[in-house]
Amino acid sequence: MSSNLQGFPWRFAVCFIAACWLFADLYACKGPLHARLMQGRGSWPEGLGGGYAAAVHGRPITRLELEEAMRAHLWARNESWAALGAEARQQIRWLVLDNLVNDRLIRAHRLMDGANTMPPTAAARREADFIQRQFAVAAEYPQRLAAQQQTQKSLDAAIRDAQLDEEWITQKIAHRLAEVTEKEVRAWYSEFKESLRIPQAHHAAHIFLTRHDQTKPDRAAEIRAIHRQLMAKEKTFAALAAEHSDDDRSKVVGGDLGWFTRERMPEDFIAAVEKLKIGQFSDPVPTKLGWHLIIVMERRASRLPTFEEAKAEISALLTSQRRAEAVKSLVAELRQTARESLIHHSPVIDRAEPAP
Repeated sequence: MSSNLQGFPWRFAVCFIAACWLFADLYACKGPLHARLMQGRGSWPEGLGGGYAAAVHGRPITRLELEEAMRAHLWARNESWAALGAEARQQIRWLVLDNLVNDRLIRAHRLMDGANTMPPTAAARREADFIQRQFAVAAEYPQRLAAQQQTQKSLDAAIRDAQLDEEWITQKIAHRLAEVTEKEVRAWYSEFKESLRIPQAHHAAHIFLTRHDQTKPDRAAEIRAIHRQLMAKEKTFAALAAEHSDDDRSKVVGGDLGWFTRERMPEDFIAAVEKLKIGQFSDPVPTKLGWHLIIVMERRASRLPTFEEAKAEISALLTSQRRAEAVKSLVAELRQTARESLIHHSPVIDRAEPAP
């Protein structure tokens, strides 16, 4: 051995390199050794990882993130957590977590591809403004951000990240998407056109007396008196609506409710509307909400749209379905390649409750 190398501290150098590699794997890069170590634990100690519901490539999904996502999931579907049984709650926990895992996988692969820069866009600003406008009281907005451990800057960054993710997905699935042809659109229309049926619509006006005015216990006598004036032509329907109706939105336009379908109105009200002929005044109509006098001015029969009317909508639907399948296939591939790096912490997941 050369005399110049005999004095080199080889043992120290080897130990130093090994220590650097361990540090990089376990902490800086969260590599394979880190993933296997975390997977082998089965559960994290409460003080270290008890707040983590899962980890993707060593990056945690916290219990807070899961609970915020559960709240959004319920709100979007108009579901009540209190009304759900234990099994349904557990299904929601894992469904929401799976979606978070998918998002985290997409984000990780997008970053590995180097797609990490994007200037602020008008769409990002609109999204941020839209979120802020959801709060009737302006002071609640920063409070909600703080509760979510967010700032306006971090929220803006999250919106841009989401847009980058969507752009990356679009690029990755482009080769899987065949353009929807007119032949396919016509085939769908032929088979499913009944699902596009335009329902019967009514244009009506009403005079409304609520059941919930404690100072007026006998609204039946009151509605009969108004009906008598109407039938005696002492006053017009519009004048009586402006004078007596408790529907503040419609009373200023003669009681006019505009056009509506069965789906938009309470069952007891729409049942009375459907029995009336055009131009006919109803007798007093009791409903769960109160008393009504109704007149139907116009009515449109239910009909099927023509192919030309429905063509754009069907094409958009088929394109959306095709894209959803392509995204599902992409995510399945990402999950398959990341099996060793996906870790779940069941005790945290099972205790998760929707954020307030």
